[in-house]
Amino acid sequence: MSLAALGLDLGLSGARAAVVDESGELLGRGRVAGKPRQAGPAERDPEEWYEETIAAGRMALDEAGHPGIAAIGVGALGPCPVLLDAALRPLAPAPLFSLDQRAEATRQRLMAAHGLSPEALGPDHALPKLHWWHEREPALIGRATCVVDATGFLVARLTGRAVMDPITAEDYTAPGIAPPVPLPPLARADSLAGSLLPGTAERLGLPPGVPVAVGSYDSYVDIWGSGARKPGERCIVLGSTLILGRVTAGPEHAPGLRCQPHIGEGRFLGGWTSAAGSLLDWSRGLLGDGAADRAALASLMPGAGGLVLLPYFAGERAPVWDPAARGAILGATLATTGQELARAAIDGVALSALDIATRLPGRDDAAGAWRLAGGGARNAVLAQALADALGEALALLAHPGEATAPALLAFAAIGRTVMPRVERRLAPDPARHARFARLYAIYRGLYPALADAMHELGHLADQKEDR
Repeated sequence: MSLAALGLDLGLSGARAAVVDESGELLGRGRVAGKPRQAGPAERDPEEWYEETIAAGRMALDEAGHPGIAAIGVGALGPCPVLLDAALRPLAPAPLFSLDQRAEATRQRLMAAHGLSPEALGPDHALPKLHWWHEREPALIGRATCVVDATGFLVARLTGRAVMDPITAEDYTAPGIAPPVPLPPLARADSLAGSLLPGTAERLGLPPGVPVAVGSYDSYVDIWGSGARKPGERCIVLGSTLILGRVTAGPEHAPGLRCQPHIGEGRFLGGWTSAAGSLLDWSRGLLGDGAADRAALASLMPGAGGLVLLPYFAGERAPVWDPAARGAILGATLATTGQELARAAIDGVALSALDIATRLPGRDDAAGAWRLAGGGARNAVLAQALADALGEALALLAHPGEATAPALLAFAAIGRTVMPRVERRLAPDPARHARFARLYAIYRGLYPALADAMHELGHLADQKEDR
C-alpha cells in the first residue's frame, strides 16, 4: 500500500494543506483564508495561524479519505519572529517580514554601526525587529525563552519541541550582532523535529506519534519541492511574490541577489520580489473583472499600448532591497485602456523575473528548462509572459498552488525521495522575447532614475498618516 504524507503551508493569505502519495499525486487538499489584516502594524497572532493550519489540514485529510499518514511537513511565511515562553506559548503578535516597517530605523542604524550591506541585513531580516522589541519592551524580551519563526511555531505546537532550520537561522544572525533572545536548537529542514502530540492529532483525525519534519520558510520548501535540488537546476516559484534562482555547488556572489543555504545540495543563488500575484490581485481589484479576461490579455503584445510598469507596489527585495520603493507606470495616455494596464502589470512581473535572471552568473551555460511552481503558474498568460521575457523554456509542474512541497519534504524526512511531476512545457516566442528585451532596457533604468522621488513621496505619505 502506497504511503501518504500531509503537507501544511501557511502563507500571508491563509493556510493550505495537501495529502500526497509516493507517486507525487494529490489525494486531498484544504484551504482556509487568513483573518483579514486590520489597520495598524503588519502583524498576526500566531495562535490564529495554528487554528487556520489545523483546519486546512483536517480538510485535506477528509477529502483524501484519511489514508495512513507516514509524516507531516511544514512550510510557512517569514521571517516572522515569534517570541515563546517556557511553555512554548507566544508572547506577542508576530511582525510580518518587510511589511512591518516599525524596525526600519533600527535596521538602518545596525547596518551603519556594523558596516553591513542591505543584502546582509535586508528589510525582511528578523534581527532588527528583535532589537526594536528589546529597545521598547525589554520586559517582554526578558520573558522569552527562545525565538522561532512561523514554521518553528507551528512545529512546536505539533510536537512540543522548539527547533529552527539553518536557512531560517540566517535571518536571525548577522556579523557582529547577537540576537537578544536565544535561538532554539538547529536541525536540517528535511530532518525530523519530533512526533505529533495527542491534542493536535485528535483535531486532525490522526493517531499521535506521526513524525513531523523540521520544515523551513515556505519559499525554500517550494524551491526544493519544485525539484531544483542539485547544482545547476533552476526554478521559478510564482505566488504572492516571485522567487527565481538556481542551485549552486557553493557560495557565489551576484550584486542584488542572495546566496543562501538550500534544503538540497549546495546553496541557492537568486532573488525574492515583494509582489507578483499580489500585484495582479491589486490590478484585478482596481480594474474590475475585465482585468481577468485572459483571452483579451493574451491578445495584447508585451508592453501593450507602449506601457512599462515597475512592479514595486509593496517596496522591493531583489534586486534593489528598498522597502520604500514604489510602483510606477510609464507610457500611459488618454487612449490607454484598463485591459492594457492589466497586461502591463503581468509584463511588469515578467520583467522583474528577467531583471533577476540577468544578474545570475553563468546564465548562458545553464542547461534545462526553468521549473515553474506556485499558484501563479495557473495563470497561462503570466506563465507565457515569463517564458517570453526570459527567452527560455519553462517546465510547468503538476498541481500548481497546492501544498505539495511540504508533503514531499515530509517524505524526505523519513528517507523517501518523491519528485514532482512535470505537467507540460512552454516555449518562448522569439518576436515577443525581442520586444521584452526592448522593454527591459527601459525598465532597468527606472528605479535608479526614480528612487529619490519614491522616497520623497513616501515621506509625504508618512506625514499624512501622522496627522
